[in-house]
Amino acid sequence: MSGDLWQIAMHCDMLLAMPKSVRISDGLYDLATGTASLMHRSLAQQIEHWAALGQALEASGNREAILSAAIAHMHELDRLKVASGQKKSSELHAIPARAAKRMKYKLHPQALAAFDIKR
Repeated sequence: MSGDLWQIAMHCDMLLAMPKSVRISDGLYDLATGTASLMHRSLAQQIEHWAALGQALEASGNREAILSAAIAHMHELDRLKVASGQKKSSELHAIPARAAKRMKYKLHPQALAAFDIKR
């Protein structure tokens, strides 16, 4: 009987999707695990959800949104590394603190005009 069902499924193109193993980074795994818990999804459901969102975003062709999403993802991975002690927050600064303290800056007179702030 089971052989007959297999034959029917093969001929009707009705094979169920079988789970596959995929290697992902520890950071993505940890991020997905935490988010899945918050969203009441399984780990697999969370990763599939993100994959569907990413696929839709890429299909939209909105390069600005794609770049923004990629940057947000990198920031979240960095936040997790700091929270888990893998990195110090000071390692993530674009400008080292010592150099930033020595910097002098000058704002254009109109820079704060939109905010109605007087210097």
